[in-house]
Amino acid sequence: MNTFHSEANTFSRNLTAYFDEKLSEFGMATSYVELILLLKRGGGQTQKQLAENLSLAPSTITRFIEKLAKQNLVEKERTGREVAVKLTDKGVERSDKMSVVYAETVNELKERFGEKFMDTVGKLLEFGNRVLTEKSSEQAD
Repeated sequence: MNTFHSEANTFSRNLTAYFDEKLSEFGMATSYVELILLLKRGGGQTQKQLAENLSLAPSTITRFIEKLAKQNLVEKERTGREVAVKLTDKGVERSDKMSVVYAETVNELKERFGEKFMDTVGKLLEFGNRVLTEKSSEQAD
């Protein structure tokens, strides 16, 4: 049975598998790489900010940070009352190569699908996520 949900879910799994394969040289799943790249672009962030920016549960972010800290890629730094997660020197170094491979992967997809498709689908997904998030917030009230 092909339904909207199953097609969207299948595409999401296939896309994640595609990125996981392309990023396999780093020995971690795409979500970990995206966390590192987010820290590279945005500097130190709290775990709450990371959870919101990556749309992941705070407990998942905690697990990711623990694993990345064991690899000496991230560290926690207290600034006043908040604790920020930031890249270590090793993390910055690894993130440079990750950025290149991640961008190459996105460009490969643009070549396969076409840039217009990628832009349109991206905008539709942003809209859909916003609508679903607003709906969830309204139901929680």
